[in-house]
Amino acid sequence: MTTIAIKNNIYKALENIEDPKFLKAVYEIVSSKADSTDFYELTDEQKAILDERDLEYKQGKGKYHSWEEAKKIIRSKKNVA
Repeated sequence: MTTIAIKNNIYKALENIEDPKFLKAVYEIVSSKADSTDFYELTDEQKAILDERDLEYKQGKGKYHSWEEAKKIIRSKKNVA
C-alpha cells in the first residue's frame, strides 16, 4: 500500500470516530512525530555549490547526463555489472 493510500485510509477512519480520548491520543502521536522529524540543513558552503551548479545549468554550461548514461559511466569506472 502506498503512503498516499495509507493516509487516505487514516483520514476516512478518523472521520467516523467520535471518541475524544482516542482522537487526542492519535493527535499526540502524530504531532510528536511531526515535531521530532529531523531536517537536514545544508551548510553555507553546500548551498553555494548548489547555487553555482544551478546557475551553470540555467546558463547551459556544464555537461549533464541522463540517468542511463550516468549508470554506464559509474559502472565503467567501478567495473560493476
